Amino acid sequence: MLDLLTERSIFVAVEAGLGNYYQLSGEPCMLISAFHYRSWMPNATLKNLVPLAVLQILSLSGAEYSTGNRHLQPAAGSSTATSTFFQDYTLRDEEVARLLENLKNLSADGSPKLPKRLRGMAWNLVQRLQFLHSRCSYTELLKHYCSSDCRRHIEQTSRARSRGAVPSKSICPRPKSPIIGAGHPELESQSENSGSLNRREGDPIEAFVDLATSQSQVSSFCQAVLSRIVPNDFWGQGENMMHNKTAVLRQVDRFIRLRRFESISLHEIMQGLRVRRSGNQMIIAGISWLQPRELQRQKTSQSDMKKRREIFQEFLYFVFDSLLMPLIKSNFYVTETSTHRNQVFYFRHDIWRRIAAPAISVLKRDMFEAVTLTQANSILDRRRMGFSAVRLLPKGNKLRPIMNLRRRQLSRSGSRRMLGPSINSVLAPIHTALRFEKDTNPQKLGSTLFSVNDMYMRLKGFKKAIEAMSTSPTNKTRTTRTTKLYFAKLDVQSAFDTIPQADLLELMRSVPSQSKYTIIKHAEVRPGERTTLGPRRLSSKAMRRWRAIVLPQGQDATFTARLQNGLATKKMDTVFIDGVAQKGYDTSALLHLMTDHIQRNLVKFGKKYYRQKRGIPQGSVLSSFLCNYFYADLERKHLGFLSGADCLLMRLTDDFLLITLDQDKAVKFVETMHRGLPDYGVQVSPHKTVLNFPMSLHGEPLQMAASGAFPYCGTCINDATLEITKDAQASCSTAIANALTVESSRAPGHNFQRKMLSAFKIQSHLMFFDTAHNSKTTVLESLRHAFHETARKMVAYIRCLAKARRPRASLVI
Repeated sequence: MLDLLTERSIFVAVEAGLGNYYQLSGEPCMLISAFHYRSWMPNATLKNLVPLAVLQILSLSGAEYSTGNRHLQPAAGSSTATSTFFQDYTLRDEEVARLLENLKNLSADGSPKLPKRLRGMAWNLVQRLQFLHSRCSYTELLKHYCSSDCRRHIEQTSRARSRGAVPSKSICPRPKSPIIGAGHPELESQSENSGSLNRREGDPIEAFVDLATSQSQVSSFCQAVLSRIVPNDFWGQGENMMHNKTAVLRQVDRFIRLRRFESISLHEIMQGLRVRRSGNQMIIAGISWLQPRELQRQKTSQSDMKKRREIFQEFLYFVFDSLLMPLIKSNFYVTETSTHRNQVFYFRHDIWRRIAAPAISVLKRDMFEAVTLTQANSILDRRRMGFSAVRLLPKGNKLRPIMNLRRRQLSRSGSRRMLGPSINSVLAPIHTALRFEKDTNPQKLGSTLFSVNDMYMRLKGFKKAIEAMSTSPTNKTRTTRTTKLYFAKLDVQSAFDTIPQADLLELMRSVPSQSKYTIIKHAEVRPGERTTLGPRRLSSKAMRRWRAIVLPQGQDATFTARLQNGLATKKMDTVFIDGVAQKGYDTSALLHLMTDHIQRNLVKFGKKYYRQKRGIPQGSVLSSFLCNYFYADLERKHLGFLSGADCLLMRLTDDFLLITLDQDKAVKFVETMHRGLPDYGVQVSPHKTVLNFPMSLHGEPLQMAASGAFPYCGTCINDATLEITKDAQASCSTAIANALTVESSRAPGHNFQRKMLSAFKIQSHLMFFDTAHNSKTTVLESLRHAFHETARKMVAYIRCLAKARRPRASLVI
C-alpha cells in the first residue's frame, strides 16, 4: 500500500464538469515531461531526440551588440541564468573564465588544449574567419545594401529651417501627449526611404514603417557579410561547397522573413545540404575539416559519422546564433507595429534614433522625472521589484510607449549574475486578490467589460428589457414614440498615461473586502486540442497551467469540495493537482506593494533612471483592473443620469459605448465627456467619437456610423435590433498573412489542422449564432462569414508552407 501511494499515481473521478479527474497521489502530472516513444528503444537517449535549437526573431528587438569570447557548444540554459530554453551566448566571458579555473590540462600559454579532431584545418579555418571579420567593412556593406537618404534629407531640412526657407505650415507643433509622431517635422517631409515602399521625392511620410529597411535588403546585407567572413572551405569543396553555401544562405533569407512568434529549428537549417549515404547513415559530403587526419583514408565508422554531424550542427548553430543575430542586432532595430499584426520591420539604428529621440524627449518631460543613481539604488535595494524598460511601438506616424514588466532582470549574487523575478510576478498576489474582488463585488466595476464576449449577455438582457417595456401597459405609449435606439461611442486619449496616481490609490484602498487574503494554488493538465477530434487522435503535448485563487475568510473547504463547488464546473477532460501550499497576505502589505508599484515605478533610459510621475505602467498586470476601478468611480459620480432602464452603458477599458432610448441622454453623455474631466485625467478624442445620429460640437459635426451597423471592438451591433455580427471591415483592414503564425518545423500537417480549427472557433462565438437574440438570416450570414474568414486564412497559410509540406487537397476539401 505504501508503494502504491508513493511510487504510483491514483486518480479520482470528479463529478463536476465532464471527464475530469483529481490526482490523489504519485508524481504530479504537472512535473512529468513528455517523451518520444523512441526513447523506449535500446541505445536511444532523450538528449538525441530533443531539437538542438529554436531561434526566435523576437529576441532581436532592441538589443545591443558586443564582442566577447564565444563558445561553439550549444547547451540548454538554467532558469536562474536565462528565461528562455536556450542560453543567451552574446556574453560568455564569465563562463569561460570559470571553465578555465577548473581546467587542469592547459597549454603553455594558459589556453585549453584543442581536441585532436579540431586541430589542423578546422583551427586554420577559425583563424581565417577571425581575420576576415577584422578586415570586413560592415559600414560600407550596410550603406551599399541598405542605403538610405534619410540623414541627408534631415540635414537639408534642418539647414533650410535655420535659414527660414521652410514654410511654418510644414512644421507640425510638438504634441503634448507622450504618444507622439507629429513632433518630428523632419521625418514627415522625407523624400525616399530604403524600405519596400517606393515613394516619390517630396511625398510625405504617412507612417514610420515607410522608413524601415525592406526584408530583401536586410537579407542581402546579411548574406553578403556571411559570404565575406565565413571561409568557403567551411561548406566543403567544389560543387559541394557551392551547393551547401547556397542552401544555408537560403535559410538565412528565410530567417529574416519570419513573422513574429515564428521560429526556425536546426533541423530545418540542415535541410538541403548535400549528403551521401553510408550504410544506414546519412553523412555530409565533401567537408574535409570534419575528417580526422588519421582517419582520412579509412572507412567511416558510425560513431565518427555521428560526431561529424554533431560538430557541423554546432557550427551552423554558431553561424546563426553568434554571427547572424549579433549582426542584425548591431545594425537594425527589429520591431512589430500596432497595425501590421505579426509582420516584423527592420529599422537602421541611425534612422530609428532620429524617429525615437523626439518621443523619448516628450516622455521624459511629461510622464517621467529624473532620479539620481543614489535614489534609484536606495529604492531598488528595499524591494523585490526591479526597474522596467520602455520600448516604442510604431503606430502610423506615432509611437506608443510600451513598458516591459514581464522581463526577468539580472542581479548579482556574489560573483555570479542571476535572474530575479519579473515585476509582474511580484505583483501576482495583488492580481489574484483583485480577481477575487471582481467576482465577489462586481458592482464596484460599473459598466466594465473584461472582454468583447462580456457584452453578449448585457445586450441580450437589454433587448429583453426593451421588449418588456414595449409590451407593458404603463409604458406602451412612451416606448412607441421612442423606438429608435441612440448609439454613442467614445475613446479616452492616453487613458493609462493620464490617470492621477494619488486619487487612484485613495480609491483602491476602498476595494479590498478582507483584512487578509489566503492564496492557494493548483495545477490543471489537459490533453491538446487534437484529442477532441477523435479517440485515435494523439496529442504530442499536454496543456498545463497553474491557477491561483483566494480562499474566502471563514471557509476551510478541502480541495475536492472546491472542485465540486465551482473549480471544475466548466472544465472538460482536465486533471487537477492540488498545490497543497497556501500563503496569507495582509491587505495592508498588498496595498503598500501597490503604492510602491504606482508611485515609484522606475524606468531606465540608457544609464539614467526615471520615475513615472503621471499615469500607471501600461505593461503592468494590474493596469486593466486599476483603470476599470477608476473609470467605474467616474461613472458613479458624473454619469449617474445613465443608470435608468432605458440606457445601457458598456466600457472595454477606455472605450465607452452608450445605447439609449433617450436622445437627450445620449447628447448629454457626449457633451459631458467631451468637456473633459480633469479630476480623472479624461480627455476624449473627437475624431474617434462615433454616433448614429447627427450632432455637432463647437460647430464641427461628429462622425456618424453607416446606417444599420454600429462598430464596436471588432463587432457590429445593429442599431435597430441589437443583433451582433462580426465587423468585416476590421478583418479586411490588415493583410491576412500578417495575422498568421506558420509552424513548419515539426508536424506541419497537425499544426495546420489545429490552427484552422482555432481560426474557426475564434469566428464562432455563441453571440453570433444565438437565434434567440439574432434572426436566422443574421446567424446564417455570420456562419458564412466564419467559413469565409477561415478559408482565407487557410489559403494564406498553405501558401506560406513549402510545397513539400503543404497538405493534400483531399485533407483540405
